[in-house]
Amino acid sequence: MARKSDKGARQARIQCEKWRQFFHQNIDQYHRMFDFILGKQWNDDEEDMLKTFRKVPLQFNKLATLINSLLGEQQQNTPQLEIYPLSECDQQTASVRQMIIKDIMLSQDAKTVYQVAAMQAFVGGFGAFSWDTQYAHNKSFDLDIVPRYFKDATRCYWDVGAEHVNKVDGMYCGFIARMTRSKFREVYGRDLEEKISKESSVTATESEIALAVQPDLTDDPFSWADDESITINHNFVRKYENSMLYKMSNGQILDEAEMERLVENSVAIAQQMQMMQNLGEFSGMEPSASMPEMIVEGEEPVEDMEIEEAFLSPEMITLYYDGEVVRIEEKRQVRISKIIYRKFAGDFALEKVEFPSEDLPLIFVDQNSYWQKDGKQMCRPFAVDAIDAQRYLNYLGTQSAYILKVSRYDQFMASKKNIQGADTQQKWADPYAIQGAITYDESPSGAKPEQIRPPELSASLGQQYQRAIEDMYTSTGLYPTRMGQQGNEISGAAIDARTRQGSYATYVAFNSINRAISAGGQIVNQMVPRVYDSQRVINLMTPDEGRKNITINKQVDDYGMQIENDLRKGTFEVRLQAGPSYEGQKAQALESLNMVLQANPQLLNLFADLYAENLPLVNTIEIKNRLKTIVPPAIIEAGKTGKMPKDNGQQPPDPTQVQQQMQQQQMQMEMQFKQAELELKKQELQLKAQQQNIDLEIERQKLQAEELEIAGKLEEQKLRYMAETQRTHSDNAISHADNLTKILTHHIK
Repeated sequence: MARKSDKGARQARIQCEKWRQFFHQNIDQYHRMFDFILGKQWNDDEEDMLKTFRKVPLQFNKLATLINSLLGEQQQNTPQLEIYPLSECDQQTASVRQMIIKDIMLSQDAKTVYQVAAMQAFVGGFGAFSWDTQYAHNKSFDLDIVPRYFKDATRCYWDVGAEHVNKVDGMYCGFIARMTRSKFREVYGRDLEEKISKESSVTATESEIALAVQPDLTDDPFSWADDESITINHNFVRKYENSMLYKMSNGQILDEAEMERLVENSVAIAQQMQMMQNLGEFSGMEPSASMPEMIVEGEEPVEDMEIEEAFLSPEMITLYYDGEVVRIEEKRQVRISKIIYRKFAGDFALEKVEFPSEDLPLIFVDQNSYWQKDGKQMCRPFAVDAIDAQRYLNYLGTQSAYILKVSRYDQFMASKKNIQGADTQQKWADPYAIQGAITYDESPSGAKPEQIRPPELSASLGQQYQRAIEDMYTSTGLYPTRMGQQGNEISGAAIDARTRQGSYATYVAFNSINRAISAGGQIVNQMVPRVYDSQRVINLMTPDEGRKNITINKQVDDYGMQIENDLRKGTFEVRLQAGPSYEGQKAQALESLNMVLQANPQLLNLFADLYAENLPLVNTIEIKNRLKTIVPPAIIEAGKTGKMPKDNGQQPPDPTQVQQQMQQQQMQMEMQFKQAELELKKQELQLKAQQQNIDLEIERQKLQAEELEIAGKLEEQKLRYMAETQRTHSDNAISHADNLTKILTHHIK
């Protein structure tokens, strides 16, 4: 829901205007270079001047072809990113995380983004691209990490105080985009559209006016709002906050979020244990070694509410990490940053969320720049040194065309006396229409018609033209032989040497986009645990099985302590491996393998699976798996370990022997599997027997209790009988005594 935000919108506008003032020379150069290389290479004043002299302004654009060649080579040299686990991660999770990051970084959309940013940097001097999130599809709540490109890199802005070459460490960044008012009304409503001012001025105070771009500094027709459209400001701001870092007794380093998850898991175990104890599930049984002890430290047990209150502090509880009791050995306070994304239109905030990364997601692609003494950064486009050579080439071509244009088209020169006759004049009206000799009239002076030679261009113009072409090649480092033209190199080694020599001049250009891709890889690595933070299924390209559905963050136990492919844990590092792209590496590897096979075709049995893996096919997994059966297992193992197999003096087995060995191994594996099944059944029987013994013991205890109860009842009845008997005897004695008394008393009377 959009809300009024005068302060935030003004702050974001000032940030944008401050960058545009700081960078206005590069912004103007960016558009001039694009217009010159990909558009018109004559300005209006030059065209008017040439037309005054009746010259036609021609252009012979060589730079566009050179840039396209450079972009094609860059596409073949997209860097490979490797993800290395540093701590708190098993090999399987690290492999899954590496597949996810590579799938994101090397997708077709990502390659398109890299190409657009590379073209902007090569032509304009700098480029830009960003990383963002979007829902997997319209009926999903799962987010995916996606790249974004910009049609115009000058619409992006960064913190002028950023130190990183890609400006991901600044305090803010953002980009602006134009939206028509009709579309804005459909997306955000008519009421909000009418509230946004249609004036282009966005400043109010003197300080803001000083930061705004003045009209005389740039001819960029930029405005925040007008009658037709509205500028949307996408703003990213870095905020710092205090956090805690924990060092555990098992050597793991946990941040505050990871500690909260650990505490939550421990709370779940404590509540489960207390519930089981309250139900008396373990009464009469000795505690198991795998059963956790009382969670809260202390002698007296606590109630559920007391446990919940005690868990507010991790120092007061017993923590369990992967089933192991751990404790906090050391902790320290740190400053962490988070990125806040805001979207503004006019003085209204359209959106405000926390972006899932630690660095700014907008990447500045610096082709090659230097810093002036006043602290301003000046970008150098790749072809900036070839601009004058291209202009000179256009002037030479225009001048040559003008010379040809003003040259006379007469073919002969003759005196009037030579063609004074009527029939002679008719013939010489078109001398090339005459088949055979052309007659002429003799003059008294003896003059006769002379043929005029066709006009020739000055040799210096041709020399200057070749010089301009050579200057263009030397200033860019892109020579004709490198772009596929035949050179004077004969051997393959000489051609490779010339290619490598040309690569030195273009290394800086390639390194600029490679650094930007590496910075983007770091951001994607930061986003993965925050975006892929729940259990879900992702389709990934696996090395051996092709595309496969893999479940991440899968809970495998009741307590949530065992998580399969837990992408929220672990510390990883992204490293850049420059060189040919994946497809380029496959082509080079296949060429090398073909050279080996030409020397010795029998060696195919040693790397048939690798040969199939590098074939230019969409899916080679089945071919690879089939050819893998002809490679001896010892050779495959040697390829993994780098150790030679033990030599037993025998020749390498043929494919039939290998197949027989594999069948034997399969039979052995089946026997081992059956033995394992028998062992499991045996353990199940033992467990059943133990359970039966426990049940018998419980029944015996019940019988003993019943016997005691019956014995108690018998004893009670016996005591009652004895008491009744004694009472009867007492009554008889009393009655007998009364009778004696009566008898004695009667006799006396």
